[in-house]
Amino acid sequence: MDMQDVTVKVPTDRLADFYAMYGGWLAGTDVQPEQEPVPVSRWQDTDEDLALAKVVWTKFSYRAQDMFGSMIDNPGEKYTGEQLAEAHDIPNGKYGVAGVLAWPGRHCAAVNRTLPTEWDSDSGKYWMKPEIAALFTKARDAA
Repeated sequence: MDMQDVTVKVPTDRLADFYAMYGGWLAGTDVQPEQEPVPVSRWQDTDEDLALAKVVWTKFSYRAQDMFGSMIDNPGEKYTGEQLAEAHDIPNGKYGVAGVLAWPGRHCAAVNRTLPTEWDSDSGKYWMKPEIAALFTKARDAA
């Protein structure tokens, strides 16, 4: 397959949405014009979402699991992309962190869920809400 590098500007507050959309497109699960859009939901602490979290957790790369693990183990604590990159030896700083989130975004979109993290475009910080950290703790422990 021939690939072409493409650079696009994305509003920082929509970066997570962009990765989810792009992941769906790459995976071939994007919405075709004749289809009704499937709403992408936020994670909730339910049995159904726990089952989905177990599925996506096993698909995350080691680096993504390690990075999400920091947020799971410290719910509510906010990290800059630079902090996460340094803590997890991710090349290219905050841009590398955004890259690490690409495939998890695709895997989450495939089960009609957002990334399990929050992101503030003003501060550039990532974190995981306590109830979602608890959900992903169960998923991680089950893996």
